[in-house]
Amino acid sequence: MRGSSAAPTTGQPPLADQSRRGCLIAVPLLGGVLLLLVAVALIVFLGLRQSLFPEEADVGMPAEVIKLTPPVVPTTPVIPLPTPLPACETIISSGEVQVAVSLPVSISVGSESFPVIAVVVGDGGWTYSPDYAGAATWICGTVVNYVVGLEPAPDNETLLTGLRPGDEINMHLANGTEFFFRFKERRESAANEAGVFEQTQPRLTLIMEKEDGGWHVAIGDYVSEREPVQPPAGTLVQVGQPVRVGSAQVTVIDGHVERDGSEFLPGTMYYLVEFSIQNMGSGPLDSTDFNMQLQDDLGGVYLLSPEASAAGEYGPLGGEIGPGTTMQGTAGYLVPETLGGSAVIWSFTPQPGTGSRASVSIPYEIGPAPSSGGQAEVTLNEDSTFLGSGGTILVIGGEVRNIGGEALTVRLSDITLTSSAGMSAQRSAAPPLPWTIQPGQAQVIELQYEKPDASTALLTILGYSFEIRGLP
Repeated sequence: MRGSSAAPTTGQPPLADQSRRGCLIAVPLLGGVLLLLVAVALIVFLGLRQSLFPEEADVGMPAEVIKLTPPVVPTTPVIPLPTPLPACETIISSGEVQVAVSLPVSISVGSESFPVIAVVVGDGGWTYSPDYAGAATWICGTVVNYVVGLEPAPDNETLLTGLRPGDEINMHLANGTEFFFRFKERRESAANEAGVFEQTQPRLTLIMEKEDGGWHVAIGDYVSEREPVQPPAGTLVQVGQPVRVGSAQVTVIDGHVERDGSEFLPGTMYYLVEFSIQNMGSGPLDSTDFNMQLQDDLGGVYLLSPEASAAGEYGPLGGEIGPGTTMQGTAGYLVPETLGGSAVIWSFTPQPGTGSRASVSIPYEIGPAPSSGGQAEVTLNEDSTFLGSGGTILVIGGEVRNIGGEALTVRLSDITLTSSAGMSAQRSAAPPLPWTIQPGQAQVIELQYEKPDASTALLTILGYSFEIRGLP
């Protein structure tokens, strides 16, 4: 028979039993806390993911990702991709003659002016993209009845409903031509009603989405147009060379691009002309009378932008310039990042209605956006690269790491997706571009593109290239 020790008579459990019971209580308590933290983290992640990717495609068919680390030494013949086509090009044909129509660049409705972005409408019809906030969108190909969409915002609704018959609406094209329209009528329509897009008579149609899904429609009749005044023929002066125009002597100090700024619309930048004006006459010069235009080698004409001018070294001119006085100023222009040619021509007219004009040739070197001091290392996650939304959206997930010693900035122009069908339009990027990544840090990214009409696409980010296969 085994011996047994007497039970304690104090009524308290032994110290070992207390410790064991405490552990038994702590284990499920700790496990519950951990489960609660995991659940909270999952909820926060899903919430942030939904806010960052409101239109995120459902996970669908996975795509194969192959990293092509430069320099690429192909082991099999590689067919070079064709040059990407422009997002919108409208050609008018007459017999054997074909003419490319200049795209609208700005529109003025009442006291409001909007930059204009050309958009190509797919099978689903037109809808205003939040990526273009603050701008108007022109429906590519509408060149008899120009159809322009406005951002659905209370101020724009007030603007449209406040139009009265006879009010003037102006539209500027890239070649400097200005169209004048006169407001005629306003009505409501169903979304993407075919009659809105009819090209039977010259006019302007403004459209804006309503909360109930319909459209506000405002129509203006065509009145007239004004062709741009081209710079005079002859020798152009150069940067740093003074030129006399009437009572004004103008000297261009510098011309340069400005790409950094959250206010830029996708694919645009500022071109800034720094100059000085000296009044050589006996009376004052009114700077509000000055006309200053920028023209590229491809014939595109750009009008002065007060916002762009304010980004320059001297800022916009203002007020009068007294006799013998010299003032510096900046003439700024909103231009595409693909600004073409080897030089731009800046023209200056001191007074409207005069034939006197100074034209200055400013060398322009075509090249990529200046890189920041950081150094990128880019990877894509094959598990996060797939076709979703019924196979219509290509979702690409990855990471950009800054392995350099200075901050790295990634812009929209640093990322392209091309295929044999041309360049694909980016629907969204998260976080929103541009990305600024500090030294030693990494940024998890997700890009969404319209699915290319090809089985293979090439994604390029900061010089890194990835071949994406398996796109039906």
